[in-house]
Amino acid sequence: MSTQQKLLTKILTFGGALPFVIGTILTLSKASWIDPLHLVQTYSGIIISFLCGIHWAVYLFYSEMCPRNLLLTSNFVALCAWITLLCCQPAVWITTQILCFSYLLILDKTLVQTMVLPVWFYQVRRDATFIVIGCLGTLQLFLFW
Repeated sequence: MSTQQKLLTKILTFGGALPFVIGTILTLSKASWIDPLHLVQTYSGIIISFLCGIHWAVYLFYSEMCPRNLLLTSNFVALCAWITLLCCQPAVWITTQILCFSYLLILDKTLVQTMVLPVWFYQVRRDATFIVIGCLGTLQLFLFW
């Protein structure tokens, strides 16, 4: 992958974390013109499903190198993300989404260790995941505890 492609990947990945930051700020500021908590809930579910799609593609192209069947694990995590969109209890959906992001990051670390994913991509994913989990954790802490 070229340097420009890596840079674009980094920009898009961190840009993808921006709605979490904006949604968290709007939720904590009690914005009344929009339901920012719903924005975070739905966007988070979509991003989890997107990451699961990456795992599907990885398995389709590198199944012999993958330490586990990513078709099964990514389907399970995507279904968990979908269920969070049906959940009305914010404490439950936030916790579930944090667990989904955490699991996907652990899985990516395993894929780096088996040389399926490049280290630079894992580092970008790790940093973006920390931002996302930080935002979700902030919402959990300030709104529901």
